[in-house]
Amino acid sequence: MQQRQPSAGRPVESLVIRSDAACRKLARLLVLTAGWGVLAIGIMVAVDVVIRNVTGRNLGGVDEISGYLFAIGISWSLAEGFYARSHVRIDALYQRLPLAARSSLDLLSLLALLFLAAFLIYSGWIVVSGTWARASRSASSLQIPLIIPQLLWLFGFVVFLASLLLAGLRAMFRIGPGGAHVIERQLGVMSATEEADEAVRQSLGR
Repeated sequence: MQQRQPSAGRPVESLVIRSDAACRKLARLLVLTAGWGVLAIGIMVAVDVVIRNVTGRNLGGVDEISGYLFAIGISWSLAEGFYARSHVRIDALYQRLPLAARSSLDLLSLLALLFLAAFLIYSGWIVVSGTWARASRSASSLQIPLIIPQLLWLFGFVVFLASLLLAGLRAMFRIGPGGAHVIERQLGVMSATEEADEAVRQSLGR
């Protein structure tokens, strides 16, 4: 079944779809950047270990920078994880339910993720605003203004929430006859066949 295209009389739906496509591209860019950050962590740790063994000294600040990159990498990966339908969900019963029930659970899980993303942003903003008010810097010799890594960290949660909101709006446009199939493809848990197909596509670089 092909996904229907928005008609000219549906400007809001068309705007949502374009915004969702842009958010997907941003999410992919963020997760790729996060991956490079993890690689940078590995390189810094390896270099630090070698220098420590050779000279008896360390680079300094590796643990601190690695912590920043790791935290930012996690938040920057959330949106792409959602689009890839890879967030962990217990699906032992899910696959045995009829399509309508599965679609309802998909929408319920989306709502739960929305609450989670909103809570993360609220909690993150408390941290960021406190850091801004105190002009806090790291306690290490680097004296890094903490507002920089914290804002980057918070940005990942904002993109995550935006991806969830846009997906929810797209799902609303699909509520009705035949819409359950589209909702399942967008929000549902991947079946074993879909996971295998995705692994093949990735291996081929598609």
